[in-house]
Amino acid sequence: MNKKIIVLSFLAALLFQCNSDSDVLASFKGGTVTRKELRNFYQLNTGGRKPEPNHPTKEEQTQLLETLGLFKLISLYNTEKKLVSEDELAVFLKYSKPQMAASFLQRNLAEKLEQVGKLKFAFVRVIAVFSFDPKDEEVTRQRAQSIFEGIQKLSSKKEIIQYVVDHTDQPAYKAVGGLLEPQCLNCGNDPNLAYYKEAAENEGKWILKEIDDQLPPGADPKAPRKKKFLILRVERVETIYASRVGKFFSKEFGKLKVLAKKYIETPGISDQIKADVKRNYLDLKVDDIAPRYEDFMKKRFLFSAVSEQEEQLVKNAGFEKANITQDNLNTFNHDSVLLTNTKTGETVKFKDVLNELEQLAKQSGLDSSKLDDKANVLQFFRQQYIWYKIADHSTELKDALESKDFQDMFNVMKLYIVQPLVFKRELPSDVTVSEAEMREQYEAAKMFSYAKSNPNNPQDRIPMPYGEVRERIKEDLIRAKKQNFVRELTQKLKTDYQFILDSSRLKEGKI
Repeated sequence: MNKKIIVLSFLAALLFQCNSDSDVLASFKGGTVTRKELRNFYQLNTGGRKPEPNHPTKEEQTQLLETLGLFKLISLYNTEKKLVSEDELAVFLKYSKPQMAASFLQRNLAEKLEQVGKLKFAFVRVIAVFSFDPKDEEVTRQRAQSIFEGIQKLSSKKEIIQYVVDHTDQPAYKAVGGLLEPQCLNCGNDPNLAYYKEAAENEGKWILKEIDDQLPPGADPKAPRKKKFLILRVERVETIYASRVGKFFSKEFGKLKVLAKKYIETPGISDQIKADVKRNYLDLKVDDIAPRYEDFMKKRFLFSAVSEQEEQLVKNAGFEKANITQDNLNTFNHDSVLLTNTKTGETVKFKDVLNELEQLAKQSGLDSSKLDDKANVLQFFRQQYIWYKIADHSTELKDALESKDFQDMFNVMKLYIVQPLVFKRELPSDVTVSEAEMREQYEAAKMFSYAKSNPNNPQDRIPMPYGEVRERIKEDLIRAKKQNFVRELTQKLKTDYQFILDSSRLKEGKI
């Protein structure tokens, strides 16, 4: 094709995109909602994840468009009525804007990795040796050691596969010579993957790992566990682009089915093993399971990449943060150091973050009753405070904050903050319900919402005593009244500002 034609085609595509961005999809007295704003709003709601085929649907887009339009109406209403001042808004933006910049970088990274990210997969062959009784642990260990020594003497692939079939305690593995589905090596730090990563570091060599079998649900955690021994080898490692992971799994699952089909034709196999092979491999619907594996692996890969980016942003800014996990939440006290400036030695302690959160609660009217919960304070630190603290030191965050793309996105992000503040000013704060209303609600729903199953006949419903559900009914009614106030206010705004939505311009599966 002529280079001039290519250039002209490219320019035409750019012009079409510009026109598409400026399409007015909704209008109201004092403003509009453009396609670009809807696209930004959609990306905010999905975290930049790649949409499913034929999504977002027209119905999904219409709902998003209506919500975005409502947010803009509320913002305009706030400007005209001067309900929430810029100074009040700044209290929230002080923490929210740096957090939004970090989220913006994460979204950009996720979008990039969706196409050019590379997942590393290990092809693992495993012999599983079980101890069916904790008392047999030493015998099982000796058996595993003997099997481990035996397989290292073999070199031919045919001999190795037969050896695996003869010695593994996992019946289904026999059908494929102990070959597992490809294991992702750069999709996070799942403890279960540690063995495969270690084997990949020793590619081509057999290793022996001793692990405790998982206890069944509800079992005593102090009960002795069955021992499991894995003799495994990574035979090769392949790097696959994220955009091709689905096709990759389709191909590999197809290969496993072929191996299983050939194995099941072997004379002398028991009916039980045939049933196991059929369930685990032959009944496998590759077209169904491959996309699920693709989605699972890519989510783990992207989460791991975003987590690494977070760590790098903090490090590049000259800071070191405490490792906070679900397991160690209760180990933090008021003097625990959460953040350290590695250049100046300045530290941020738990009590400093708590003080900031208390000040924010006072200035904004937030519920301060939850500040006694360490989890809430540490969540505020991880999600908002840390980005506020490093923003002035981070080149990456500064560049993001100054970029045109972020400014466009930020204009939509701010709407999320304005909306609840306006509602807090405009909606009644002292919603009450009378005893008569609660009694009426109870009589109307006592056979449904406020009933329990009859122990003698589970098909029957027995009303719970009014005294037992009174507080629940009160909460239900107050919530319903608040929702009604919201509906009335939003409908009034749509009417007053003459909100018009044009869904005919929406396109199925594309914004």
